[in-house]
Amino acid sequence: MMGGDTAMAAARIDRKPSIEFEPRTLTMDQIQFAREAALYVMNTRSMEAALSVFTEGLEPVVGVARRNGSAVNWMEMMSEEEQYLENEDEDEDDDVELPGIRDIASAPF
Repeated sequence: MMGGDTAMAAARIDRKPSIEFEPRTLTMDQIQFAREAALYVMNTRSMEAALSVFTEGLEPVVGVARRNGSAVNWMEMMSEEEQYLENEDEDEDDDVELPGIRDIASAPF
């Protein structure tokens, strides 16, 4: 009976978690190459041209989820959140400093 238990334990160890089937991430060399390419585009093109390079082929994502059994439009939820945040900003008397805009070249990939 002991031999059977060992074989079952070995079979369980051989199983791979689902993360093993996920696509591999970029290597550090690939990340560095992408950063250098992005810097090159930013330094050699106008802001509008660089923006079109970085956003070419992107499409807006409009998702529908379920909340309490009914369909929820993400765009409506976002506009409601924006309105809430605008109202909250008007009511707030605290002097809160937000971090400045970061250079997009320093953003991690």
